[in-house]
Amino acid sequence: MSSRDGYLRRKYGITEAEYDAMLVRQGGVCALCGKKPGRVRLAVDHDHVTHRVRGLLHARCNKNLGAFEWSNAVLTRTAQYMSKIVEERANA
Repeated sequence: MSSRDGYLRRKYGITEAEYDAMLVRQGGVCALCGKKPGRVRLAVDHDHVTHRVRGLLHARCNKNLGAFEWSNAVLTRTAQYMSKIVEERANA
């Protein structure tokens, strides 16, 4: 067992093989932004309450996701706000 495998087992309850399989299922990209990882492996996104692993994300995407309050109202407002930004850039 590699040190990485041991870490993944202790921290998230998954093996290195399960991590690799998840990465293949995601098409080798971040589950949130859809971009390929750089030199650093994708982070394991997990629910801090249920401990369920959700997917693999860039560290930045994972950190940003954690900054949101877990409410539909906040997520809806965030999506609306971001949509305006994207529309403004398209019209610039």
